[in-house]
Amino acid sequence: MKNTASSVPGAALAAGGWRQYGQDELVRLNAITLLKTARLTLSQIGGILGARSQGPGLQQMLAIQLENWRVRRADAERGQRIVEAALGRLGSGETLTVDELCELIQSLEMGDQQKAFGGECAALPGPGDDEGVLDSYTGDYRLNGWNVIAVRRESTKLFLQVVAHAPVELRPTGERDFEMLDGMGQSVSFDRTPDGAVPSLRLRTSGGDLVAERLGTTAAEAIRARLAVRMQEQKPLEGSSAAVRRLVDGLRTGNLNYEEMAPVLAKIARKQMCRLRTQIAFIGAAQSIEFKGVSNQGLDIYDVHHEHGNSRVQIMYSDGLISNALVAIKDGPVAVF
Repeated sequence: MKNTASSVPGAALAAGGWRQYGQDELVRLNAITLLKTARLTLSQIGGILGARSQGPGLQQMLAIQLENWRVRRADAERGQRIVEAALGRLGSGETLTVDELCELIQSLEMGDQQKAFGGECAALPGPGDDEGVLDSYTGDYRLNGWNVIAVRRESTKLFLQVVAHAPVELRPTGERDFEMLDGMGQSVSFDRTPDGAVPSLRLRTSGGDLVAERLGTTAAEAIRARLAVRMQEQKPLEGSSAAVRRLVDGLRTGNLNYEEMAPVLAKIARKQMCRLRTQIAFIGAAQSIEFKGVSNQGLDIYDVHHEHGNSRVQIMYSDGLISNALVAIKDGPVAVF
């Protein structure tokens, strides 16, 4: 076998740059290959084969992997049911609502993410039933000027909630890392300082990390009260209508102003630009924009009337920056970002 940078320890180097492997090394190579089929990472395999006292044992590691596969199977079955239901309705001549199409797209994208990252997403031991560690994560975190993320503990489990959404259970995949069990494949990590404080959490998204800083009770309640007033008044944020016009025109022409977007949103938009442009072009240029209200997350809702159809845009525009946006095309394909 030719010498490589990732050789197996114990192999002797022979003339010509070839390595000679004995029986022990071949057994180790076979073990590595078999453990990789169980979706264990190389670092986890190294911990098992090295029998490190501080690492998880083989039985525990495989139990974690079994739970991972059970969750993925449930997600796959859910996606299959959505697709089958959609195909059944289309086959009978019915149409699908925007919400149903959005759910379908999200389920398919979730499956793509699992295929792309499945080889490296094996779980690591979490905080278990250490209530002290879990309590250090509980509290309120500022997502933006209108929304607070609440993290609460119930017995030995953590739950995360944003505004009016139902709480989502967080399943530990590491001491500070958790997976959101909402079927969307998202994860959360908590930052910790050397003195043990937890100043922020990170929502892991396809566009990067959304960092939410920890808040005191008074500050968190002030943001919640601010959102409540905004929802009661149902008035658009200053400049949001013009921002919607620029966003839609930029999608149609392929000339989005990424400098006007938050970095995470800009990265997601760049990835999806080709698909988004095609879908907006399907219904043509915007002719008029109609404000419809404020969502329960504080986003301004607009109906945009195009040459050949309509779209609905939900947008958070503040201080000259688009921090969140969702575009749903009513008369054509659906785009969400």
